[in-house]
Amino acid sequence: MSDVARRAGVSQPTVSFVLNDRRDVAVAEETRRRVLAAAAELDFVPNRAAQLLRSNRSYLIGIVTNGIVSQPYAGRIVLGIQQVVQPADYLCLVIDTTDDPDEGDIAVANLLANGVAAMVYASPRPKELHRSRRLDDTRTLFVNCWPDKGAVETVLLADEYHGGLAAAGAAFDLGHRDVAFLGGDEEEYACIERHRGFVDAARTAGVDPGGLTQRYGDYSISSGYDLTVQTLRTHRPTALICGNDRMAIGALLAVQSLGLACPDDVSIVGFDDQPDVADQARPSLTTVGLPHLQMGRRAGELLLEEPNDPVDRLIIPAELIRRESLGPPPTRRRRLR
Repeated sequence: MSDVARRAGVSQPTVSFVLNDRRDVAVAEETRRRVLAAAAELDFVPNRAAQLLRSNRSYLIGIVTNGIVSQPYAGRIVLGIQQVVQPADYLCLVIDTTDDPDEGDIAVANLLANGVAAMVYASPRPKELHRSRRLDDTRTLFVNCWPDKGAVETVLLADEYHGGLAAAGAAFDLGHRDVAFLGGDEEEYACIERHRGFVDAARTAGVDPGGLTQRYGDYSISSGYDLTVQTLRTHRPTALICGNDRMAIGALLAVQSLGLACPDDVSIVGFDDQPDVADQARPSLTTVGLPHLQMGRRAGELLLEEPNDPVDRLIIPAELIRRESLGPPPTRRRRLR
């Protein structure tokens, strides 16, 4: 800081005022520009640890994730947070945990020991997560998850219901009337909400949802494959609404193995818009994109705002992405292989 002061021709306190953005202290704009230019020329980076000790202000955001590191797409939540808070000089510390509550408590304790200003819990799938009692005095957000034991925190979730409504509605709008729902875990929040959207889309199209095929699996490619084979061998829906993109890939493989084509014989719609999967399939998948990046960015914006009256729940829109796997219903049905 002394080097910057000498280069800019000002006092060290002035450098401190400028680099810490102390707008309550009058510094001429020309002086501010000289200080910033001198700091850039010297490649000066403020010591955040020293600032924390001196001002009791932390520039660290703690993020406790539940399996995101091992997932191929939910890392966009962390990316979104970083994109917003890093320009404000905040640094994210990320610890990935399992479902073990003790492991989560240890992660929180370690982050608090490093003086984090706020905490974020994040999950690749929407579900309940254990909230550490140590966070009673720390601002905490939950992204794609919610706290256990009824704790009141700000929760950000994707609009799973309207995503399911859009996925099924796109098929019904093209004229499909025999549409099957091949979901994931029947008791999971996301599957429940997507199925609710599917049912309402059918009713809006004038179709009785009780007469439509509705099966459940486990979100894997093999599950999508098996459910599709079972469905097509007992019944011939013209469109399949799948629990996620992996199940949709399995459905696509099953359709092809049975001597059928997508979308000429059977249309397929996924969910997630998983990077390097949905757009790389052949045909490319029509799918509902989960707004992980937007959820992370909104969380970052909330962290930078004054924590006045926190909103209990924010729902982030999920949009349908139209690609090649969805087409009109076939005019005739070919035999299965």
